[in-house]
Amino acid sequence: MTPLRILLIDDNPGDRALAIRALQPAFPSLQVIEILDQGSLKRAIQAKNFDVVVTDFQIRWTTGIDVLLAVKERDPNIPVIMFTDTGTEEIAVEAMKLGLNDYILKRADRYTRLPGAVLRATNDAKTHAELEYYRNIRFDDLHQALSSIEEISYRLLQNQSSPDQADLQQIYDQARQATQLLQTLIELPTE
Repeated sequence: MTPLRILLIDDNPGDRALAIRALQPAFPSLQVIEILDQGSLKRAIQAKNFDVVVTDFQIRWTTGIDVLLAVKERDPNIPVIMFTDTGTEEIAVEAMKLGLNDYILKRADRYTRLPGAVLRATNDAKTHAELEYYRNIRFDDLHQALSSIEEISYRLLQNQSSPDQADLQQIYDQARQATQLLQTLIELPTE
């Protein structure tokens, strides 16, 4: 099993330690990359060697919103969780609109919510990636079917003779496949 790699952004060492302690039982092979300054954050985002981000809102050198925007700009599919004691409801709403996966208040009784939030966010990201992969395969299949129809039609037009039954059957089969692929793509969930 691949270890979960968390980018943890919090300028309070005690809060980082408590977050790690809350996460380790749920993720035994957890790898935590602790970010302590703007330069480390930029390098980590550029390297993209993490699966999920857990960030405080008020950090000495930035905000959780800025972290969220920077991560989502690099890869919109990376889950971001804000774990803070300085945020407000307005900040939470704004962050959720910008793509935040979860918002947890940093209180003694809330640390136990962190592992579940991380698990949900990573599972959602995995499901989204699988759907996108499947959608891309279907689009490739659709493109091939339509290209085949185009090729056969062009050949028949160039030949300017009556198409034989095999050519017509091939056009029909490819058109039917393209129609089925389009229906499959339409029915795929978007999120």
